[in-house]
Amino acid sequence: MTTTQQTQQTQQRGMKVPSGALPSEGLSRFVRAGAWAAMVSGLALVVSMLMEWLVVPYERLGHTEAYFTSAYHVSSGLRLFSILLLLWALIGIYGPQSRAAGTFGLWAFVVVFFGTALIVANAWAEVFVYPTLAQVAPNEWSRSIMEVSSYLSLGLTLSFPLFGIGLILFGVATIRAGVYPRWAAVLLIVSIPVTMFLDPTAGTFQEPIGQMLWGFAVAALGFYALRREPSSNSS
Repeated sequence: MTTTQQTQQTQQRGMKVPSGALPSEGLSRFVRAGAWAAMVSGLALVVSMLMEWLVVPYERLGHTEAYFTSAYHVSSGLRLFSILLLLWALIGIYGPQSRAAGTFGLWAFVVVFFGTALIVANAWAEVFVYPTLAQVAPNEWSRSIMEVSSYLSLGLTLSFPLFGIGLILFGVATIRAGVYPRWAAVLLIVSIPVTMFLDPTAGTFQEPIGQMLWGFAVAALGFYALRREPSSNSS
């Protein structure tokens, strides 16, 4: 039974169907709202990384004690919020360019979507697990995170490369599609090697640069997705 037939039967029963209640329109609105999610996600990540660098007192208290501060809780909470929104944001960014991106763009979206789902777990751990471990096993937590647990090390080794590769592929697909400004996609691609090769030590100047570039790129892509006509979300 088609949507039109269902609507006609509903009207015959004396029920009014809201103009925005049709499935196709609801999906279009969901995808378009993902563009707003992209802007919020990107800005939340930028603010989080600025706090990580300038506000969280790693140098004054040390990494273990810094996990108990309000500044750390706000910073890590913003990162978790940002990564969760990124799942929705990717849909909002991909929607308007889905046809232009073709098969390559579809698989790039799939890879980065699953990679993002995996790093949500790490962001959740930063909020809830890291402070707990710092409290119950401070001596162990003073070492490198990769030395604390082989399982934790394996999880990080699997999730971050998949996310990084996915984000690069998604950036390449965005450039090929030509729907958004090329500079935003290039910024997205460049953010991954910058994150990889700069000093990852929390609280240093170099640590937030790559992730801030990624945040700016996501926010910019969300902005340009919003500037497109609503009907183009399904094209």
